[in-house]
Amino acid sequence: MTSLISSHDYATLWAMIVIGTALSIWLEQTYRWAARLSGPVLALLIAMILTNTRVMPTASPAYDFVGDWLVPLAIPLLLFRANLKEIIRTGGRVFAIFHLSAIGTLLGVVIAIFALHNHLEKLQMINAAGMMTASYIGGGVNFMALKASYNVPENTTNPLIVADNFVMAAMFVAMLAIAGTKWFRSRFPHPHSLDADQSAAGNLAAAHWTRKGIGLLDVAKSFAIAFAVLAGAEMLGRTVQWVFDHISSQAMLVQMLQVLCTNKFVLLTLIMLVIATVYSGPLSKINGPEEFGAYLLCIFLFTLGLPADLWTVITQAPLFFVFCGIIAIVNLAFTLAAGKLLRLNLEELLLVVNANLGGAPSASAMAISAGWTRLVLPGLLVGIWGYVVGTPIGIMMVEILKR
Repeated sequence: MTSLISSHDYATLWAMIVIGTALSIWLEQTYRWAARLSGPVLALLIAMILTNTRVMPTASPAYDFVGDWLVPLAIPLLLFRANLKEIIRTGGRVFAIFHLSAIGTLLGVVIAIFALHNHLEKLQMINAAGMMTASYIGGGVNFMALKASYNVPENTTNPLIVADNFVMAAMFVAMLAIAGTKWFRSRFPHPHSLDADQSAAGNLAAAHWTRKGIGLLDVAKSFAIAFAVLAGAEMLGRTVQWVFDHISSQAMLVQMLQVLCTNKFVLLTLIMLVIATVYSGPLSKINGPEEFGAYLLCIFLFTLGLPADLWTVITQAPLFFVFCGIIAIVNLAFTLAAGKLLRLNLEELLLVVNANLGGAPSASAMAISAGWTRLVLPGLLVGIWGYVVGTPIGIMMVEILKR
């Protein structure tokens, strides 16, 4: 069906994209109910309303620019603070517990596959498993990396991203409720909750994205490094591909290694991780890369909602809601059960589940909202680490399932 705005009216479409993105960010940082839903869910809903009321088209060449350029640029910008030494040192025990929760994600994916393998097509199930592994260890940018790497069709990604965001929103609300429940507090140590100053805990999103001084040189340096890393990843990928082209082995392990080592998003992450670790001092003096990366990520999440035809979501999303729900619930249950055996703190367990499901901004924002001041930085750092490992683990999941 035709829309009010033509699919070739690029200027108007981009005006709607950035206005819709700004509206979702403003709502998240202004109202507590919106902060509970989260900006990504709000952006998705706004985009779905605009396309399903035929104000905007569900497809346009204008949207392709986001996946082709903005998402690859967002990755190095989001990883400016990915100093591996700092993540391990400052994250401490939270860093170790994060990997426990990541195992919960992998276990949840396996259980979801066994539960729904008779209800989803094989390729659709494999793609969904890979994208949700990447997303529920890293975040939305890792979801997009898997989508682009395997050219996953829209009939899989559209309902899946809707289910993904709504399940995440429900889990965030549930985890905050668990943190304040007497039943859980009586069974887990909870020192951070005892120390929390609830009167100081305001709107989680607004508290996280406080205004900071950003100069023109900060902008120039941020995007110069991001574009240089993007170009470096492209060149390294061609070089590595040339090496594998001259390897005659057809072994499964070699083929899987080739897929992993030539993936643009994996190389982007690897190069930026090395730069952020080796040059952490100079990079720490640059203000703004997290804001730029987060903004590009918000635009990406908004455009993900544009092709989400409501009828398709109604008819196909229920299975994907179950798929995502199984993964998230198993992750939470496994992490809490293992944490109980290891006598870990309730707040740290919930924080790493949040970092796995929602990424760095969500984890640190949860700590701010709950008043766990000592967990804000560890939550941010382990969330960044999730961006680093989410894509390669998702790719390995796809390759293993394909074979």
